[in-house]
Amino acid sequence: MKWAKALTASAVLAGSFSLVTEAFEVNKDAIWRAVHENPYRAEADDARDSQRHPDAFFRFLGLTSEMTVAEINPGGGWYSRILGPFLRDKGRYVGLEHHPDEYKEYERYAATLAAYPERFERDSDMFGPRATASWIPAREGLPLEAGSLDAAIMVRALHNWYRRGFFDEGFRQLHAMMKDGAVLGVVQHRADMDFGGDTMAAAQRGRWKQEALVAAIEARGFKLVDSSEMNANPADTKDYEHGVWTLPPRFVLGDQDRARFEAIGESDRMTLKFIKVTK
Repeated sequence: MKWAKALTASAVLAGSFSLVTEAFEVNKDAIWRAVHENPYRAEADDARDSQRHPDAFFRFLGLTSEMTVAEINPGGGWYSRILGPFLRDKGRYVGLEHHPDEYKEYERYAATLAAYPERFERDSDMFGPRATASWIPAREGLPLEAGSLDAAIMVRALHNWYRRGFFDEGFRQLHAMMKDGAVLGVVQHRADMDFGGDTMAAAQRGRWKQEALVAAIEARGFKLVDSSEMNANPADTKDYEHGVWTLPPRFVLGDQDRARFEAIGESDRMTLKFIKVTK
């Protein structure tokens, strides 16, 4: 009898363990795997997770692996290496880089932008056969067919859109490419509300006042539906002569005061969720 009770207890414990294990496996969804079980990500990518929170960001936006999602201004590809594998099998990744004509005076950078589609093709295994790459704003028509995007993300890009003078045209094209109700996720370096300069002065430091950015985006056919402080950083004093580029990962001053800036971490950033509405 005691043996039978022990066996029953063991079976219950084994069953409980199995349920716990099964629940843990279920929680490893497509977003989790794209962040944590992704062979395309480097160690240096992983090291930034604690300051960029990609898992939480994608869940905040409600992204699913079946969506068509545009990444605006992918730059070094940190988010691309998560979004590509996430969307490869069931969805579609769209990379929209700065148009090289907007940076003609910076010859080397313009050449890098011009080569973006070619570089994209070299990573076709990561992005899958339905993925595509182009530039925004396009010189003719739209970078992608109208009404085709379920979502778009813009990470630390909008200060450049403003200071380079294509904020209006970029948003006109983005709005046209998005479906009604499509999600726009924005992460942007933040200026303090009592910052004394105008929008251009803030943009020259890489920043926007949050209320001003929300108003600017809403005026171009979007509605703010949520915000998060997941990327806030109260240690960011925002008083650096060389703007946000003083902080990691850029370290524009090189080794000068590097330990101090490493301790501060990445910039204080707003995280915003909009949906497309009729203008």
